[in-house]
Amino acid sequence: MKHPAQILLFLLVIAAVIVPLPVAADTGSGSGAGYITVTNPPVADFFTSTRYGSAPFTVSFADTSRGYTPMTCRWDFGDGSTSSVQNPTHTYPGDGEYTVRLTVTNQYGSDTRTETAYIGVGNPPVTDFSATPRQGTIPLTVSFTDVSKNKPTAWDWDFGDGTTSTEQDPSHTFLQPGTYTVKLKVSNHFGSDALAQTGFINASLPGTALVTVPAAPEKERASGIVGLIQEAKGTTEKNLPAAAYIPPQFMALAAVITSLGVIVIQVLVANIGMLSQVGFKAAKFIADLAGGHAVEKLSEKEIEARGIAARHREQHFFGLSATEVLVIEAAVIMVALAFLLADRVELDLKMVLIYMLVGAVSIVLHDFAHRYFATKHGHDADTRFWGLGTVIMFLTAWLYGNAFAQPYRNLVNREGGSHETREEGIEMVAGPVVSIILMILFLAIVQLGGVWAIAGGVGFTINLITAVYSLMPISTMDGGAIWRWNRSLYLALFIPMIVFYFFTFMLV
Repeated sequence: MKHPAQILLFLLVIAAVIVPLPVAADTGSGSGAGYITVTNPPVADFFTSTRYGSAPFTVSFADTSRGYTPMTCRWDFGDGSTSSVQNPTHTYPGDGEYTVRLTVTNQYGSDTRTETAYIGVGNPPVTDFSATPRQGTIPLTVSFTDVSKNKPTAWDWDFGDGTTSTEQDPSHTFLQPGTYTVKLKVSNHFGSDALAQTGFINASLPGTALVTVPAAPEKERASGIVGLIQEAKGTTEKNLPAAAYIPPQFMALAAVITSLGVIVIQVLVANIGMLSQVGFKAAKFIADLAGGHAVEKLSEKEIEARGIAARHREQHFFGLSATEVLVIEAAVIMVALAFLLADRVELDLKMVLIYMLVGAVSIVLHDFAHRYFATKHGHDADTRFWGLGTVIMFLTAWLYGNAFAQPYRNLVNREGGSHETREEGIEMVAGPVVSIILMILFLAIVQLGGVWAIAGGVGFTINLITAVYSLMPISTMDGGAIWRWNRSLYLALFIPMIVFYFFTFMLV
């Protein structure tokens, strides 16, 4: 055996022969004899935590691509929009399935990842189905047809005889006589819905008299004024967040309770104050509430906190100051958006313009009626944005499909005098009366059909809610001043309107 030192020397000689030149790794662009170039081209990849939702649907994308940096990104969201931001956020305005594509590029090349139908925008399905025939002798073969809305992607049938199916339009043979309840549950990426039709199929023995199965009732539009109101208020199938807890016919009542509840909470905050004075303040609040002054306290607190007062302004535009024009324009936009949200309308240009124009007519004429009589009485009128009313309007629109509030308020400077209460009452009653007149006119326009029917329905709803809300007997609305001036007139307006409001949204 050779000495270890000799073995080591031998290995070093071999290594020197095999690797005669130095080795280096270069991640740059240079190349030369004896060098190894290592590249790191990009590999596109991305993800998002939410892929399905209702329009308008906002998605945050995350780039998880690999490769040498710096690296540029180009996103194609599938709806004609693109972005070069690494981790973009994009809003899909309409229903559909969207293919998302990400291309990443560095100095060694580029790579693209394409995900077909990666983002889905839509609504949960609404179950419905039909069958032919629905009665006959055994063996009775029935063809079922799914007619559910909002594009379900999965079906679960229960034919009532222990058999099921996952086909969209299955055929099933009933082998035993009986009356069968058929159930269908449909689902898609956005949710699910189920429907059970009791006694839907009647199978009998040969020679046995058949029991006629009543046809599934179809809701038809009533005739006359009731039918016109049905068409004007539109569908109740709006996929509302509160639908799981509140029946559709009680959504209008829930909107009223929530709207007034927000104000009551504000009253509590304004009156209770520090915890050390909770007992005293609560007792005082109850006493004020019993005396009908609680909301007036709220108004005083808000006026004091924000310095709200009707100010004399230079009037340049149809009797309005520049500031008031901006307030009214903002109010028109807010009302249009709130009622678009309440009606769950797709944001296409035609519908947005209809809601904007109808909202503008309704708001401007309501405000003009107040201002006309205030000016006639020699008072300064001022239109102000009302934050609390805006919050209530969007909250009730989102929860209940009923935007029960308004985003602005009218203030009038009045000096003492024997006719102050009368003048204030006349000024305040003018707005609700104009809204009631507009409500009737817009309801009549519904009969014209087409785009006029859409505008008429929007105007009917906006002015009905505006009239009822403005007649509420609270200081921030018109009702309190009308009540103090002429209680008989107030009751003659408020009672029919609140009854008609609940009739429209709860009974029709």
